[in-house]
Amino acid sequence: MLILLLLFQLIILNDASLCIFTRNIHLNGVKQQLQVESWGADSIRIRLSPDVVLQTPDYQALLPDKPNLGSGDCRQLNEKTFSNGNLQFTINDDNQTWSLQRLSDGLTLLQVQSTEFMPYIYPPSVYSPVYSLYNLSFSYIHSQSGYLYGLGEHRYAQNVTLPYHYFNLPFEFSSTAPSNGDITIPWYVHSSGFGFLWNLPGYGSFDVQNDTQIMWTAKATHQLDLWITTIPKEASLSAPFYAPLMKNFVDAVGRPNPLPKFASGFWQSKNRYRSQDELLEVAKGYHDRQIPVSVIHIDWFHWIAFGDWNFNPKCWPNVSQMMDQLVSYGMKAMISVWPVVEDNSENFLPMKAAGLLTHDANGSDIARADNLYILDEFNPATRQYFWEKIKTNYFNYGIKIYWLDAAEPEGSKPGLQWWYNRHDEEIAMAWPREHHRTFYEGFKEQGEQDMIMLSRSAWIGSHRMGIAVWSGDIESTFVELLKQIKVAQNVALSGIYWWTSDIGGYRGGVLGDDQFEELLVRWFQFGAFCPIFRLHGDRRPSVPDNECGFGNGHNEVWLFKYSSQIIDVIKLRESLRVYIEYHLNISHQNGTPILRPMFYDFTDMECYTAEDQYMFGTDYLVAPVYIYQATSRSVYLPKLSQQNATWQHYYTKQIYEGGQRYNINVTLNDFPLFIKTTTN
Repeated sequence: MLILLLLFQLIILNDASLCIFTRNIHLNGVKQQLQVESWGADSIRIRLSPDVVLQTPDYQALLPDKPNLGSGDCRQLNEKTFSNGNLQFTINDDNQTWSLQRLSDGLTLLQVQSTEFMPYIYPPSVYSPVYSLYNLSFSYIHSQSGYLYGLGEHRYAQNVTLPYHYFNLPFEFSSTAPSNGDITIPWYVHSSGFGFLWNLPGYGSFDVQNDTQIMWTAKATHQLDLWITTIPKEASLSAPFYAPLMKNFVDAVGRPNPLPKFASGFWQSKNRYRSQDELLEVAKGYHDRQIPVSVIHIDWFHWIAFGDWNFNPKCWPNVSQMMDQLVSYGMKAMISVWPVVEDNSENFLPMKAAGLLTHDANGSDIARADNLYILDEFNPATRQYFWEKIKTNYFNYGIKIYWLDAAEPEGSKPGLQWWYNRHDEEIAMAWPREHHRTFYEGFKEQGEQDMIMLSRSAWIGSHRMGIAVWSGDIESTFVELLKQIKVAQNVALSGIYWWTSDIGGYRGGVLGDDQFEELLVRWFQFGAFCPIFRLHGDRRPSVPDNECGFGNGHNEVWLFKYSSQIIDVIKLRESLRVYIEYHLNISHQNGTPILRPMFYDFTDMECYTAEDQYMFGTDYLVAPVYIYQATSRSVYLPKLSQQNATWQHYYTKQIYEGGQRYNINVTLNDFPLFIKTTTN
C-alpha cells in the first residue's frame, strides 16, 4: 500500500498547460517519486517510480508532447489535491491510497487499492536493461458500477455480451492471438463517463471482476504510467458523452489519417491468386460485368522464399504490364508482405550479418518453430533495409498498398527474444506499431500522402500510420458473424478506425453448401457497413496444384449462388462512398468512429443491450441478420430528439417511430437497415 510521507511540491511553469504535481513518497520503506500532470482537456497523466527520476518511455501510447490546454484548467487546492479541468486527483486521508473524482457531479471514478513494485530479475543475457526494471501490480475499483468497452479486438470474449465481464486479458503474443484474431489495445471507456489508458508497452495483463474490480500487471517496467480522461463540466450523462472521451483520446495519442478515396470501395481477395494470369482474369471478370472493385489482393507465396519480398518471375513474369492492366480497370493492387525471412532467401545472410533479425539471450538469431526468422522492427537499420526491398520490388512498380500479414508477430517466442537489445517483456506489445512504422516512414520519404496498409495486428498509434485492421482467420459460421458484429463495436471504441472482417469468414466455407451461400449474403450486408469492405477466404473444395503452387476454390461474386443479391449490396456500398469518406474524415478531426455502438449516439438504456446492431455514421442504423434462414429480425429503434424525426426502412420505405423495438421481416434481398429522416 502507498504510505505517503515527506515533501509536497507543485510546479507550475509559465504555461498553465504544463502544470505538474510532484511528491516524494515512501512505498514499503523505499523512497519513490509520484508525478501527476495535466495532459489534455479534463485529463491527467500519473507516473510513479521506485527510482527518483521519472522516465519518458521511448515506446509509449501517448504522444511525446502533451495536448494543449486553456489557461486556468490546472489547479492545486492543497497538499493532497490536484485537478485539471473536470478531473481531480486526491491523496486520501489514510495517506495510503489515492482516487480520482469528477468535479461536475462529485463522482469518484476510481479508488486505488494497491500499487506493488517487485524486483524484476532480468534474464541472463549478453544485454543489459536500459533502466531499472520492476514487476508491477496495480489494482483499483470503479466506485460506480457500469459497463466497460474497448481493449482492442477479442472475439473469445464476445460469447455473451458486448461489455467485458469477468474478463482476463494476458498481454503476450502467444495468448493475445491464439487464432490470430485478437489485438490488445490497453485503453477502455466506461459507461460512467471516463476513459483509462495503460501507457506501458510490455507484457502483462488486464483483469476485471464483478464489473468493478480492476487489476493491471506489467512484467518488466520502470514505472507505473497511466492516463485518465473524463467528460467536460458542461457535459451530462443524460446526453451522448462518449464523443468527448474519444476526442480527448486522439488528442493524447494522435489522430487517424483521412481515408484515401480509393479505399472506400470494394476490395476483392482470396487465398490465393497464384499467378499474374489468374489475377488479371478475375480483374477482367469484374470489369466486364461492371461490378466495381477498388482494390484487388495478391496474397502470400507470390515469392520463391519467405523474405525475398519479390515476385516469383515464373508466375508473375511482367509486373509492369499487370499494373497497367489493373489501372485500365480502375483497380489498385495490394500485396501480401510477411515480416519473416527463411534461411534460403536472398536476404537472409545480409540481414543476419547486419544483426537485423530477432535475437536470443546470447545474441544469436532466434527462429520460429517453422525456422522462419522474425525481423527486429525496433531496429532502425532493419526498417531501412526492409523498406528498400519493398520500394525496389513493389513500390517502384506502382504497388502502394501493403497487406501486413502475420503482424503479431506470428510465431514469436515470448520471454526468449530480444529486440534492439531490449527484452521483449519490456517492449513487445509495441512491435506491430514499429512494423507499421517501416511502411509509414517509407511512404513519407517518397512524398506519398494517401496511404493505407492492412494489418492483422496493431497497437496504440498504429491508427496514425495509415493502418487498417482485419480480424484474422475467423470461421465461416453464423455464430462467428454475430461475434464479429460485437467485436467491431469494441474495436471502434479502442481507437481502431479502419476495420474489416473477411466477408464470409476465412476458414470452413464450402462452395455450394446452402448454409454457407446464405452466410455470404448476410456477411456482405454486414461488410458493406464496415469502414473497409473486403471479401476474402479460404474456400473449399480446392483446385489442383499447378506450377505456381496451391489454390483454393473460387471467391468471385458472380460465381456465388446468390450473386444478384451480393452485387446489389456492392452497388449499395458504392453509392455510400462519399458518405463514408465524410465520416472517416470526422474520425480524423475528433476521434468519433464511423461504426459505433448504439449507446454512442443515444442514451436509451436499451441501447446498451441492443448489442447486435450499431450506427454507421450519423444516419444509418444497421442490424445485420445472423441467423440461418431467418424470416424476421428484432430491432430496437432509439428515440430521436429532433422534431419530426423518425426512422425509415431503407428497403420498404416504411416509417417507424423511435423508442420502440420492432420485429422486422427479412428476405435474402434485404435486411433491417434504417435511415434517420424528417417528416412534415
